Amino acid sequence: MQIPIAYQPGYEKARASNPEIADKYIEHTLIGDPEADAVVNAIAAASQEQQGEFIRAGMDEDAEALRAAPPVVGEFFDRIGTPPEWFDPEIVYAGCRKFHAYSDLFLTAFVTDIIVRGFTTLISQSFFITGRLTDRGVRRLRQNIRHLLEIMMPGGLDRHGEGWKLSVRLRLVHARVRQQLLVSEDWDQEAHGMPLSAAHIALASCNFSGMMLWAAGRIGARLNDEERDSFMQIWRYTAWLMGVPDALIFRDEAEAREIFRVGYMCEPPFGVEAIAMANSVINSAPLVIGIEDKDERKALLSYGYRLSRALLGDELADQLMFPKSRTTGTLPYLRMRRRVQEVIDALRGPRQRAKGLRTQNFMTMLDISVLEEDNISYRLPDELHGDPSSW
Repeated sequence: MQIPIAYQPGYEKARASNPEIADKYIEHTLIGDPEADAVVNAIAAASQEQQGEFIRAGMDEDAEALRAAPPVVGEFFDRIGTPPEWFDPEIVYAGCRKFHAYSDLFLTAFVTDIIVRGFTTLISQSFFITGRLTDRGVRRLRQNIRHLLEIMMPGGLDRHGEGWKLSVRLRLVHARVRQQLLVSEDWDQEAHGMPLSAAHIALASCNFSGMMLWAAGRIGARLNDEERDSFMQIWRYTAWLMGVPDALIFRDEAEAREIFRVGYMCEPPFGVEAIAMANSVINSAPLVIGIEDKDERKALLSYGYRLSRALLGDELADQLMFPKSRTTGTLPYLRMRRRVQEVIDALRGPRQRAKGLRTQNFMTMLDISVLEEDNISYRLPDELHGDPSSW
């Protein structure tokens, strides 16, 4: 089996721990997304506006407009239009409800742990080269949060739901960026494998699901087994929509965390790109929330770094060059504070229980995820580097 140069040391260690997953992970570092790649290649000669119209037609099942598109576009949307047999649309509701009950905690974990941890892999290389987070951090972070919010809405993953459309849109954007990176002198395929590989999309799906449940729990989110499984099935289907191959799609929380553990072991040590990306995420957070006051922004930034250090651990935080801070007691305090709030809510009675908090949490998520445009744009990036691209 061919192994990208940068992965060779980590692969040997990972294989000693779980050879089956390590082998599958490395195999998929050489693979992109054949179906989405075929769509993007087929429409590449069209104008950016026409490409967007082809994709919109597929999203909306507009048969008349699809006649003008290459056949592969309609075939792609036909294939993904029917969910896999293992997905039960009714199972998502318990996870949706609990996500919104704890949306403030999930959002906090998402920004201070999950995205940062993800950028300590070679995923950061792709984003750093394009500049799509370092240059436009606030907008990109809002897009990520909007995707999270939409897939967690009841009906969001229905065929015409916003979560479904955003997941497929991201898949096609990844395919276009992959296409651009492959012909760029900035990407070393022999060393790093396929840009935005199937392995990396799978690793991200495990991070956003199993690892997110774990991180949110560390700061106070409490879900029972049914709710945890529901949350995982939402992300399992989302991973399928985003092109994760069957060999790396997790079945449950335990498997997602194991795939992440082994895949993360395979990843090479991170460099300056990861440091830049991780710090960009934390620094973007106050602006994403909409805090403009300089002192408030500074205070929130300090808190964000401290909480991120508590979640990631001192060793990783130091490697990312996060500011030094004492984190002893931070996570137990957050769990205790949330538990006290839940006790107070319980004493208020069922009619008032957490009603105000849940409404506030949802509105905060909605405000954060709002972008300039009202509708989803289906234009694909027209240039590799994010700043001059008009998409």
